[in-house]
Amino acid sequence: MITRYPCTSLFLVGLYFVLNIPNDYHVLGHGRLMDPPARNSMWRFGFPNPVNYNDNELFCGGYAVQWVQNQGQCGVCGDAFHLNEPRPHEAGGEYAKGTIVRHYTVGQEIDIEVELTANHMGGFELYLCPNNNPRSEATQRCFDRYPLYVSGTRDVRFEIPLNTEKKAIFRYRVVLPPYITCTQCVIQWNYYTGNMWGTCDNGTEAVGCGRPETFRNCADVSIVTSTAGVPPPFVQNDNPFLLYYRDVTSPNNIFPLIVRSQVCVPTYLYRFIPGMTDWCQANCLRYPPNCPNMVCQCPEVCDAIGEIEGKEGASVYCMDKCLVYPSDCPNHRCRCY
Repeated sequence: MITRYPCTSLFLVGLYFVLNIPNDYHVLGHGRLMDPPARNSMWRFGFPNPVNYNDNELFCGGYAVQWVQNQGQCGVCGDAFHLNEPRPHEAGGEYAKGTIVRHYTVGQEIDIEVELTANHMGGFELYLCPNNNPRSEATQRCFDRYPLYVSGTRDVRFEIPLNTEKKAIFRYRVVLPPYITCTQCVIQWNYYTGNMWGTCDNGTEAVGCGRPETFRNCADVSIVTSTAGVPPPFVQNDNPFLLYYRDVTSPNNIFPLIVRSQVCVPTYLYRFIPGMTDWCQANCLRYPPNCPNMVCQCPEVCDAIGEIEGKEGASVYCMDKCLVYPSDCPNHRCRCY
C-alpha cells in the first residue's frame, strides 16, 4: 500500500519556513525516474516523445495544490488531480503514447535510476500495474497490488542516505513479481520528500514527519516469460533510438547520449541578444542537442551567495529557483555553474 501520512498544521509548516530559510522560499524538490525512462523524461534518451522541459516537476501540481486544493489527491502519474482527463502524463495525454521503453522477464531483478535535481531527502517507492491497454490508464488500486521490493529486502521503500548531495543520481535494484507477464505494464515511481515539519507517530514534532511533497512518474514496460532461463533477444534491445558518442579521453570511450541538462542559457557574449534564452533552451534540450559551448551554457549546480549564503536550505532553494524553465533565478542570491 502507499504510505499514509498524518495531517499537520499549516501554521507549523509556515513556522519552519520562517525560522530556517529565505522568506520567499517555497519548498520544492525536483526529480525524475530515468531508468526505466518515464513518460515525461523518455525524450532524453531519443524516444520520439514530446520534450518536457519541466519533467522534474511532476509533483501533483505542487504542495498547496495537492494538500489544500485537492485534499491530498494526485494523478497516478504525477499530474495535478483536478486537471481534466486525460491528464498530460496519463493514457491519451500529450506524453503518454504507450511506447514500451524496457522489455523485462518474469521475476527479473531490474535496474532503477532516479535523478534528483534538487534533493529534499525522503524516499522512493515503486509499484507495478499489468495494464495491457495503452489507451486506458492504470488505476492506483492496481498499482497498490504489486509493490516492487528493493533487491534483497522485503521493503518497497528506498531511503535516501543522509548527507547526500543537493543534486544526486541514485541507482539500485528492485525485483519484478515472479508470476506477472504483460504486453504493457506501467511502473509507477513515487518520491515522498522528507523535509516537511509535522507530528511524528510518537507524538513529537520534527522535520520529516509532515505531509510530504509527492512526485510521481510512470514508465511503460513489457514483461515476458524467459524460456529455459534465457531471455529473448529483443529484451536486450530496448531503445533503437538511442545514439552513442565517442570520448577519446576515456578508456571505455563509447557512451550513450543522454540529455541531462534542465535549463540552458546564453553565455555572457550572447546574453543580451533578443531570443537567445529561448534558442539555447530549445536547441540544447533536444535530441540530439545542438548546443555550442561558446553560445550556450547549461548549469548543473547552484550555490547560495550574498545574504543567504550559509543558511540551512539556501543552496537547494537556489536549485529550485534557477534550474527550471523559465528560470526565476535571483542573481544576487544564487550562483549557478
